[in-house]
Amino acid sequence: MIGWLTVGLFDALGSIASKQFNFNYTLLVTISFIIYCVFGFWGTKEKTLGTGVLIAAAIGFFDSTIGWEISMFFKANTGNLKNDPSIGVWIITVLVVTGLAALCGLAGGGLAKAMNRPPSK
Repeated sequence: MIGWLTVGLFDALGSIASKQFNFNYTLLVTISFIIYCVFGFWGTKEKTLGTGVLIAAAIGFFDSTIGWEISMFFKANTGNLKNDPSIGVWIITVLVVTGLAALCGLAGGGLAKAMNRPPSK
C-alpha cells in the first residue's frame, strides 16, 4: 500500500512539475526504477526475495495503469509523445513496466540479501 501511494504521489507531482517547469515527464523514469528497487529491498529485508520481487512488480503494475492515468489527468508534459495509447500499446507497456519493476525488485532484493550475509573469513 505504501509503495502504491509513493508511486502515485510521485506520478502526480512529477506530472505537475513537468508542466510547470517545461521538462519531459518521461525523464523521471529513473526515479520510478529507484522506487521499485527500494521496495524490492524493503520487501526482501522484511520477508523473502520473492516477496521483494512481487512487491516491486505490483508497484510497477500500479504505476503503468493507475499511475499512467494520473499522469494523463494532470496533463504531464510528454513532449511529442502521444499520451493516448491504443489498447495494444497499453497492454504491452503494462507487461514491460511490470517486468522491469520485478527486475528492479530483484536487484534491490539481491542487495538486501548481500547486506544480510555474515562476513566471510
